[in-house]
Amino acid sequence: MKALREVAHEVGELVSGLPEETLRRRPPGEGLREEWSIIETVGFLRDSEREDLRAVQAMVRRDGARLTERRAHLVPDEGGFAAATVHELVWDFGTLRQELLWELEWAGSAWEHHGTHPYRGEVSLADYVHEINERDLDAMWSLRRLREQAEAPAL
Repeated sequence: MKALREVAHEVGELVSGLPEETLRRRPPGEGLREEWSIIETVGFLRDSEREDLRAVQAMVRRDGARLTERRAHLVPDEGGFAAATVHELVWDFGTLRQELLWELEWAGSAWEHHGTHPYRGEVSLADYVHEINERDLDAMWSLRRLREQAEAPAL
């Protein structure tokens, strides 16, 4: 819970003070996968949080709740946040994260609940929250790397 609580603040710190051009620049990708920009990564976090909040709410309310497939990983193509500012995305992410934390704080015995995923079958609430944490760590690593690249002196 502590790690989940700190992420929104850390995301805000990592993106603050960067020029718009830096926030939207996509680094060259390796192979067939194109890398995401900073703003796309933050948009991914926001959209993922929206999906995950709905799933967690469903699992807390009813054991065996039906879970939908996560789609936020399609963010560059379907995200619809091209006009959004990074500050709006960080704010939205932080607000959604706070709602998620409240759901988990008050979950009580629902921590024993499972959701039913269309492809994965049963997923426990604890495992689902662990996956959120893993996603956060991956996104934070990407944001740190992108910020370091943007701040590196040109050779």
